[in-house]
Amino acid sequence: MHYTKGIAILAAAALLAADQADATEAAAGRYIPGVFALPKGGAIPPPGLYWNITTAYYNGSIGANVSVPVGGEIRAGLEATIAGPTLTALWVPNGQIGDGLSFALGVSVPFQYLSAEASVGMMSTEQSQTALGDIAIAPKIGWKSGTHFFSAGVNIFMPTGSYHVGSLDNTGMNYWTVSPNVSYTYLDVARGLDFSVNAGVDINTENTDTDYQSGTLAHLDAIVIKKINDRFSAGVFGSVLYQLEDDEGGLADQLDGFKGRSYAIGPVVTYEAGPKERPINIAFSWAPEFGTKNRPKGNAVYLSISGTF
Repeated sequence: MHYTKGIAILAAAALLAADQADATEAAAGRYIPGVFALPKGGAIPPPGLYWNITTAYYNGSIGANVSVPVGGEIRAGLEATIAGPTLTALWVPNGQIGDGLSFALGVSVPFQYLSAEASVGMMSTEQSQTALGDIAIAPKIGWKSGTHFFSAGVNIFMPTGSYHVGSLDNTGMNYWTVSPNVSYTYLDVARGLDFSVNAGVDINTENTDTDYQSGTLAHLDAIVIKKINDRFSAGVFGSVLYQLEDDEGGLADQLDGFKGRSYAIGPVVTYEAGPKERPINIAFSWAPEFGTKNRPKGNAVYLSISGTF
């Protein structure tokens, strides 16, 4: 049995460091629906050093009738396209830290192309750049009991990405985010069935350059996937994003807190390449959004490739 597919989850988390996708300042945040919807989300792999490359493409827009706080200004509407890879290394040390417990540490570095367009008054502005995003570290502990796998951790996003006040094409957020999360997987090997759930809460610090405090938001991803043969699996996932707190600051007060939400339901397909002893795991998923508020409505596509060093 192989668990390397589970590390794609950690890599996907770092992707949110630069993707402009949920409510909060610039209608942007660390999470896009579907980003944690991958198999074995609650399982930590065996001891070793793992790698992952997750490439994402997202395009979404907010209508011109919606005001958006961007870089210290209020803009009319927003359209954004984001694409790029996130590189992740995951270390699982030898030995256990307790009865049935294991530990893992992930470090993720995103590189993003971002193109955005919005309006101020009668003037429309479009900007784009390719730059480093916000680097993330992710310590995690896991526990296994038969067919049940549990894990808990925290994703810590650092403001390392490109950011300039007034710009539309910032690949960084210019604030820290601490995101505690828990995951569960039920894995029935005999039937080739995997049910996984990931839940997290994103807690943001203030953007000191704009005096804007993005509100805390919660997100949930659930996936059911079944093996078709020794190589292929297919399934479906659902995702929910819901902002728990209003944004704070002068612009947020003008926009009545600018709380956001989004939902997505989509397919996921996985393929295991290479030898069974050292597989390369590939996952492809599509997350079309609906029911959005105070955030772009669009589509996200993810391609995740994982293996061992």
